[in-house]
Amino acid sequence: MVRKQVYLTVSQNTRLRRAAKRLRRSEADLLREAIERQLAETGPAAPDLHDDPLFKLVGAGESTEGNLSEQVDEILYGKGTR
Repeated sequence: MVRKQVYLTVSQNTRLRRAAKRLRRSEADLLREAIERQLAETGPAAPDLHDDPLFKLVGAGESTEGNLSEQVDEILYGKGTR
């Protein structure tokens, strides 16, 4: 797990403390559950590209062309391919 620090309003803190006591669960457990529920509603998480072997190739080469990303088709396949 990763440690995070958050700021709650006084009201949120009171309600969280009471809920944890009533449910006999830790405040941290209730916070994790609420965060998970919220994240599930927002859709799937973006993939971590740093674990992608192809992403590791980004920046591996250099080009003398300053506009390579704008003219990749022309540079790779020649003029007039569109």
